[in-house]
Amino acid sequence: MFGDISKTVVKHLGAEKDLNYNGNVNQKIEMLTLVRVRRNFFGIPRYGIINKTLLHLLEEPDFNPDFTEEVLVEDFKIQRDKGGRGSVAAGADATQSSLKVTASMDTVDGASSFTLKKKTVDTNQLERMEDKKIKMKLLTDLKLKKAKLACVYQTVYNTTPVTFNVKAGKCGSFWAMLSNIFKMLLSSNTKEETSFTVPKDTTFAYGLIEINTEGGTLGIPPRITEGGNISFDGDGDDSCKTLEDLMEEISEKACLLKPLETLPQSSRRNLLKALSELVRDRDALTLLEETLDKEMTECPQSQSVSSFMALLREASSKQRDAVHLLVTAMDSLPDGAAALLTACSPETLRVLQQLVSCLMENGQARLPDSLPVSLQEEGALCCVAKVLCLTDQKLKELRDQWDGQELPPEMLLELVCLVVQGLDYIYNVACSSYI
Repeated sequence: MFGDISKTVVKHLGAEKDLNYNGNVNQKIEMLTLVRVRRNFFGIPRYGIINKTLLHLLEEPDFNPDFTEEVLVEDFKIQRDKGGRGSVAAGADATQSSLKVTASMDTVDGASSFTLKKKTVDTNQLERMEDKKIKMKLLTDLKLKKAKLACVYQTVYNTTPVTFNVKAGKCGSFWAMLSNIFKMLLSSNTKEETSFTVPKDTTFAYGLIEINTEGGTLGIPPRITEGGNISFDGDGDDSCKTLEDLMEEISEKACLLKPLETLPQSSRRNLLKALSELVRDRDALTLLEETLDKEMTECPQSQSVSSFMALLREASSKQRDAVHLLVTAMDSLPDGAAALLTACSPETLRVLQQLVSCLMENGQARLPDSLPVSLQEEGALCCVAKVLCLTDQKLKELRDQWDGQELPPEMLLELVCLVVQGLDYIYNVACSSYI
């Protein structure tokens, strides 16, 4: 819930390219905290907060940079109008008194307005730390390999406690994100109401500056964005691709999943059961993806991840790579989506796979007349079916209304296709009933 709130706050500060949202209300992110930045198979960045600061990395940490603090926005509010649509207001003196809210926040009401402050390190002083010697043992312990290293140079936090009321529907934020586009009237779904209070000085967002450690000395590369932060998200643009282009790319990746079919029946059954448990915990799923990516060579500090890895002891390299691709696709989907797909019924999975096959073969899929309950209007997986039935025109409309969501619609379509295909390979005669 806090992740949805902090994500929306970041997007409406007009600084989404310079700030990363904090998805964990209990995550206290100090200034100069080290952060491990890596890209997964799909180029999606992952940020790992390290329990060390830049000063821990230096051989001579005799440095205390200056900080500046300023009010970023006053009276920030999240409101709901009579029609149930969300909006954001940022004080009477703001240049825009009302901002368009992202769809993920359609289920959140701010019960109190709040003020956000921004704390920033003096980057000129930070750059003067260049060429200082670093602790090579600590650097080795971080096991960066293909990852980049960065540190927090800016934080955004609330000055008073904030209370939020949350109306969580059965479809979750991902499905709400698509509801306006497909006119699914998800607001009529049964919702569970809850509320929680965010303590004072909670980090809503943080900015990163990249660090180089080549030659055993500290380096601060030039910042490449106007806001002063390094952009780790890349400049890839799929916005001009047609469905035909996308299907060619998805088909190539889907071939890498085929070795899943060659796993023994008992292995597929156990993997399916383990996945259905792991996808409920985003942190565990990300840890599994990192472990499969060989970013972590030590035994994972997670019983569920260790147990999953034990299931792959006898797997071939191609089978292991296929599992890795499937897990990465699951971890790249919006929160809750992988859990719903992994827990769907055999009948639902069969229909979804038929839609994927039709899309790949014909460039367009259409819903059959008879659908499982979960794929019908207001069903838990109705939006997945809608995504698989996109046309080029619908894809363009979806892209135009996407409002800066983390995943472009083309990537969302690709991930859904690959997860459905991978689950179908694992499920095929793996067990007599779906886990």
